[in-house]
Amino acid sequence: MMRQMKSDRRWYATIWNKSLKCKEPIKNNGEKILIKKSLTPDPYHCCLPIMQSAALEEAYEHCKRISTHYENFPVGSLLVPKKMRKHFFALYAFMRTADDFADATTPQPPPSKGGGVLASPSKGGVELLEDWRFQLQEVLTGNKASNPIFIALRNTITECNLPGEPLERLLEAFEFDARGNVQFETFEDLRWYTSRSADPVGELVLALFGYHDKKLIRLSDEICTALQLLNFIQDIKEDLGNGRFYYPKDDWQMFDLEQVKAAGETPALLQRLNLLSLFELDRVETLLDRGAGLPELVSGRLRLELRAIIRSARVLIRKIRKIDGNTYLTRPSLSKGERLGVLLQSVV
Repeated sequence: MMRQMKSDRRWYATIWNKSLKCKEPIKNNGEKILIKKSLTPDPYHCCLPIMQSAALEEAYEHCKRISTHYENFPVGSLLVPKKMRKHFFALYAFMRTADDFADATTPQPPPSKGGGVLASPSKGGVELLEDWRFQLQEVLTGNKASNPIFIALRNTITECNLPGEPLERLLEAFEFDARGNVQFETFEDLRWYTSRSADPVGELVLALFGYHDKKLIRLSDEICTALQLLNFIQDIKEDLGNGRFYYPKDDWQMFDLEQVKAAGETPALLQRLNLLSLFELDRVETLLDRGAGLPELVSGRLRLELRAIIRSARVLIRKIRKIDGNTYLTRPSLSKGERLGVLLQSVV
């Protein structure tokens, strides 16, 4: 759970002055802030500030501090243009915090001073996510934000022309997790979930780089679902321990396994669980192959980033196969050397 950020008037960042017609600098508590007319004006205000205000910069810094769990999302990647990293930080902070809320199934301890989200510590995951959805709706409809994450996110949505619908779908997945009873009868049911938990991430990344084509989004969906399934394979022990069954029930039954809270560590159970993980790994490879053409349909740094993501996934797949799918006892991940190798291969 993110620590609660003290409410502070500094976060109220929108400053405009009709009498200056948005052309001259004005001062806020003695600090000069430049303001100009926006080329794509916010429908709810006569103008937008140049995004240089201390409050906005501090909001992005707050998001950057949250972005410490890199997983499959390209936060802080060297392949992401420096000027765009703040937007990745804003998106990641929004998702990371919602994910933490989904895990908050019991009342949380009082927050510590110094950072985090503005939410009541007495609320459970579902209520926290309801508040989070409300704050998202506020910024999507043009209202100001007081939470630093939403101050940054609002600016990112406006500056990068991001659609709001993928953000709303992401919250559906987190709300599903927060309600418990996470299990799926069939792979089609699981795809319903990944279309909310994973696919919106790719759509948002494409939009950050100005791509909104439906064909590209479909290819991205294949990659994102593959990455999500790969993460499930990596985290099988933790998920089972938390009572979350991300493998479809049909697949469990295929390998004569019951959806139990923990698979146990008897050789017979582990062997069947390993075979199940390898079966899911085949699906991951199929999905990756379907989306593999996406990098060559985009340009610039995004092409390199997508190459790196796909190559990283393939390296991880090989590592899982090398241990015969036994991710229950060993959680594989990429070493620094492997990450560097992927980076170098992606730029040549």
